Amino acid sequence: MSRSFSPIDQLIEQAQTDKHYEPDVVRALLQIEVYAHVPKHDDTGRLRFIQFVTPEGRTVLPFFTDESQAQAATGDSVRIVRLNGRQLLEATRGATLMLNPNKTPCTLYPEEIAALLDHDEVANMESEVMPERQMLVAAPDPVPTWLIEPLISLYKTLDCVVSAYVAEIRFKESPETKTLLIVVSAATIDAERAARASITTLQSLCEGRDIGVDLTVFEPGSPPAWLADSSIKSFYSKVTEGSAIH
Repeated sequence: MSRSFSPIDQLIEQAQTDKHYEPDVVRALLQIEVYAHVPKHDDTGRLRFIQFVTPEGRTVLPFFTDESQAQAATGDSVRIVRLNGRQLLEATRGATLMLNPNKTPCTLYPEEIAALLDHDEVANMESEVMPERQMLVAAPDPVPTWLIEPLISLYKTLDCVVSAYVAEIRFKESPETKTLLIVVSAATIDAERAARASITTLQSLCEGRDIGVDLTVFEPGSPPAWLADSSIKSFYSKVTEGSAIH
């Protein structure tokens, strides 16, 4: 017997092969019923959700699009609750959520959840390897304060971001075309969150502007050679908990 897929299952499958469907999946979660784990015996009078620590050391709150997946992942001390997706996201603000962790895991970070609930914004994420071409790197002139100031506000809320820079990138074969590159220092375990939170903020800032903005993350203490060899100063540093806009 062939298995029938629900609309959300179909969207999730499509998103596995085409990242352009990811915003549709996230928005659809607000409308459907989802399943989560809570303590089996709890006399606190509040709804408390079960979290777990991933092998990478990240604490996440699992939830599921169907009850069978929730049952397969449960233990004796856990019971399953069903609630509307928007209710779950509202009730767990500030937590990192993981959808269907044992099947097609999708992580939702607090900054993305807040943007979705408060502004109906979902960032489009695309990853690519920078081409191995000779780059012309410089500090941007003029300084893009329209971009820097919102990022400083964001990074002050993210303990994982150690420092951040902005560079103007050109390639020798097309020096008339410039791109801004945000360079963030964050530990590998936190790189995805730092990147996704940054892009969530950047997407609305870049609308209507005729310039491309890319982002890369490096391990603290190991900056890319082109950055280390440049005179570009950080516009944010966790050490000083502040900014340096020149």
